[in-house]
Amino acid sequence: MGRQLEFDRAEAVALAVEAFWFNGYQALPALELADAMGVAKSSLYNTFGSKKTLFLEALDHYAQAQRARVVRMTQKADIQSELRRLLLDVACDNSAGRGCLLVNTATELGIRDLDVQHHVKAGLNGMIQAFEEVIRAGQANGEIGPHIVPAERAFIFVAGISGLRVLAKSGFTGKQLQPIIENLLSGIGG
Repeated sequence: MGRQLEFDRAEAVALAVEAFWFNGYQALPALELADAMGVAKSSLYNTFGSKKTLFLEALDHYAQAQRARVVRMTQKADIQSELRRLLLDVACDNSAGRGCLLVNTATELGIRDLDVQHHVKAGLNGMIQAFEEVIRAGQANGEIGPHIVPAERAFIFVAGISGLRVLAKSGFTGKQLQPIIENLLSGIGG
């Protein structure tokens, strides 16, 4: 008979997301990861199998949470303002300087690890789908013009946000990034 888990798995994964988001994958030793999660190193391995398996689960958890955050914009009265607010937040705060775990991971491990690349791509595809939903909602309420192709503009938003995050992490200011934001939002009005 297997031992009962002595910690909440979902909470442990959420704490792992924070640890990986702050440190990256390679720079985070398993012992520090276990400490950040509040579990013994042996529990980490017994529960998740490996650091990489936990990392992939953390990536998926992060991607789902970010997707849900974007989809919530469909419920807002002023979708264009919500999009602008999101872009300004990326340019000025960039998740307290941490950037995006998916983008960070793509630049750290993307081409060297096909499993990781697959999870990052799936997460980014989820973001593209979320922005498609937002654009369609904006079109339905008349805020976003019918001339906008949701799939294309959603892909542009995700690419633009990814670039904004990298530039913000590189020290560019919100003021310097403002023209990119304006370009991303240009021409979407209804």
